[in-house]
Amino acid sequence: MNSPTRISEKKNTGNNSVLSGLFGILTAHPYISAFLICIICTMPFCASSRNISSVFVIIMFFLYCISSGLIVPRICSRYKLKNPLPVILTLAVSAVGAPVFLYFRNQENKLLFLFAYGCILLAAYYFAFYTKKLSRHFNALLIMSMGFMVKLCYVLGTSISERQHDVSWFEPSKEVTPGHLGYISYLCYNHHLYDGDYRQVFQYCHPPLHHSLCAVWIGFLNRVLGVDIGNAVESAQVLPLFYSVTIIITAYKIFRYFKLDGKALYISLIITSFHPCFTYLSAFMNNDPLTWALTMGAVYCTLQWYKAPTMANIIKIALCLGLGMMTKLSAALAAFPIAFVFIVVFFRSFKTIWKKLLGQFAAFLAICFPLGMWFPIRGLVRWGIPLTYVQELPEMDQTIKGITFWERITDFSLKQVQNVYENWLWRDEVGDPQGFNEHNPLIAILKNSIFGEFINGNNFPDMEYMDTVCKILFWIGVFIAAAAFASMIVCLFKKTEADRIQKGFLVFFHLVLMINLYTLSKNYPMVCSMNFRYLMPTVITGTLFLGFTVTKLENSKKAPVKALRVTLYYVVTAFAALSTYVYMVVASSM
Repeated sequence: MNSPTRISEKKNTGNNSVLSGLFGILTAHPYISAFLICIICTMPFCASSRNISSVFVIIMFFLYCISSGLIVPRICSRYKLKNPLPVILTLAVSAVGAPVFLYFRNQENKLLFLFAYGCILLAAYYFAFYTKKLSRHFNALLIMSMGFMVKLCYVLGTSISERQHDVSWFEPSKEVTPGHLGYISYLCYNHHLYDGDYRQVFQYCHPPLHHSLCAVWIGFLNRVLGVDIGNAVESAQVLPLFYSVTIIITAYKIFRYFKLDGKALYISLIITSFHPCFTYLSAFMNNDPLTWALTMGAVYCTLQWYKAPTMANIIKIALCLGLGMMTKLSAALAAFPIAFVFIVVFFRSFKTIWKKLLGQFAAFLAICFPLGMWFPIRGLVRWGIPLTYVQELPEMDQTIKGITFWERITDFSLKQVQNVYENWLWRDEVGDPQGFNEHNPLIAILKNSIFGEFINGNNFPDMEYMDTVCKILFWIGVFIAAAAFASMIVCLFKKTEADRIQKGFLVFFHLVLMINLYTLSKNYPMVCSMNFRYLMPTVITGTLFLGFTVTKLENSKKAPVKALRVTLYYVVTAFAALSTYVYMVVASSM
């Protein structure tokens, strides 16, 4: 006869196997799982919080009751509470939630309610089903899920015309309309590329992958499913949300590739998951989100190929890089550090597998070059457009041509950081210029990495304390960025899980992006050319090296090192909390 202890052990084993199977599915198909979750969480509202009706609140209440039926008995079994107590507690928890849902059912702004609802459910499932055996999986999934909730709510609270870059508007006709949304609408209604010199139409100079995917998405919802065109266009934000989530997943894969674990992994993952740049990226309707998702895919696949130089791995690199260039030609910047790895591996293995590697390189070029270069070559052949053409901007108040590039990069006057939001020249009611334009690239990217171009004091008109909150968030972000940069320098000369070639690859990639931004800033002296959206992967490379440093700190028993380690934990936690708060306030202040 089985004892109660043996029965309990069998139940726990069964639960563990179910959980292991669930995590196995998520691990085997993380991107597909993420896409399905993004659709489930956004499509009922067409990616807009304005569509969260009282009916959806009732549906969420039923889901709350179902979750109570799963979570409460699980906790009761852990504390060996027998029936009917689990049933009574389940009914009590459901009953307590009823008035809360009834209250928010009649509230106009339901975004904060949705955020609290999601976070509470995530935390409840975490504590109910947590097992020590799967602690890393649980902790990492909780961090990424909480970060997803911030992105989801920011997307729901941000329309396709708010806090966007160069999108203009969506015109539901065959007319040529400027901007990224105009590009999408042209493809949606004409079903072919603009057949003219695209230098004459704003933003049509970009390769069409992102815009084509959005056009297909909108057309499917509108023409096949019958969704109103306005809601169909708004719901296209599920795509950048998904791309932003894939970046976090890829970052996690890179961290684990280098065996980051424990607090080193969690600190790196928290910074990445809650970094403001990936929050506001998730709502962008331009081609930045897909570009960086594919670029980071190419980086990860290159690391895999370095460890196992197979044809399958190099084809993955070619697809990621080629499709990235088919989204935005600047994805080609990753080709330089990738070529560095190819060259090193080729000469290192020259005596053994050089023929095999030459075949792989040929396959890489055969896939990557046509995918990445067909659009610019088309422009060159038909209209004589240079392969590296960048659209010129008209003269605007944001120009900083009056300051030499040397003066700009060496000016660190405190005046520039009195305001932690990006400084822009503006004109008063009589047209006189006021303030000044941001001009130092380093200061500019530190600011807009946290707040972008569009978040400033005007977003908090009746919340004076928010300026203080934003200042604290900014300086914490500066501290983390400085710590990550210092870690990168130190770890280059210290032994880590990454060897010299891997570190050289990541630092090379980091430097290429930085050099590109400074070059843009020099050649196009506008405030908008000094934007962190051109540097977003540096968050991942920087936090990876910070993770290496934390791993070293974990092994030290010296008192100053312990103090530094504890300080870093609190700083990173504060960064995540303040970032969440600021972006929830921005998203809910419609």
